[in-house]
Amino acid sequence: MKNSIVLLLVALCSFSVFAEEDASQDAGNAWSVSLSQTFADKYVWRGIQFNGEGVSQTEVSIGYDAGDAGTFGLAVWGNLDLDSENTTAGQFSELDYVLSWEKTYDNITATAGFIFYDFSEVGLGDTQEFYVGVTLDTVPFAPSLTVYYDIEDADGFYVEANASHSFALGESHTLDLGATLGWADEDQGANYYGGANSGVAHYSLSASVDFPVGESLTITPSIMYYSLLSDANDLIGADGGEDDDFVFGINASFTF
Repeated sequence: MKNSIVLLLVALCSFSVFAEEDASQDAGNAWSVSLSQTFADKYVWRGIQFNGEGVSQTEVSIGYDAGDAGTFGLAVWGNLDLDSENTTAGQFSELDYVLSWEKTYDNITATAGFIFYDFSEVGLGDTQEFYVGVTLDTVPFAPSLTVYYDIEDADGFYVEANASHSFALGESHTLDLGATLGWADEDQGANYYGGANSGVAHYSLSASVDFPVGESLTITPSIMYYSLLSDANDLIGADGGEDDDFVFGINASFTF
């Protein structure tokens, strides 16, 4: 198998070992490990549809709660094309390696991190982003704003605003609603959306329901409607896909 697949499998095995060790310790342990598996009928990123014929998305993450210093995290995320008009079926079209930090100050949560995007398995190299964000935890719909700066491919800013709210459904289920609005500067617009100007690039609306299974496993079906507000270019082999459509998915997440 190609190097990126091997790297993802190694990460899965390594983090599983961490999880087994942590499970044997007391509940106050500062380490946490989570595994997430999603199957979706499309892969849409920042309003751009890169695959409209089915994907499998896997994430492995490990976190460490450092107390007053905040929580530090490391995650590996991969998108495997199950079928594709881009002739990438059975390949990881994207692998993301994420370093993150998060800390809550009273009712405000601050985040920062670094993302390395690897498209080498489909012959498209890589790019890198730094990001910082803030969430107002007690305000209705928990608004958040995150600023990303691509230091390699686009060399520009992308800003995303989010709002979300959860509703209890009975004793164990939760309905989560969300909305996202994305803005790109001229460099991001030219590289990702095929435009020469800065502006609002896309928006999306989402809904999901959590179904806990035991203490650690959660099954979450979801639906998202997205609308691209600029014409997408042919980035990473995509043909632009639909400018607006629904994305259906189901996720299984396990937290140690």
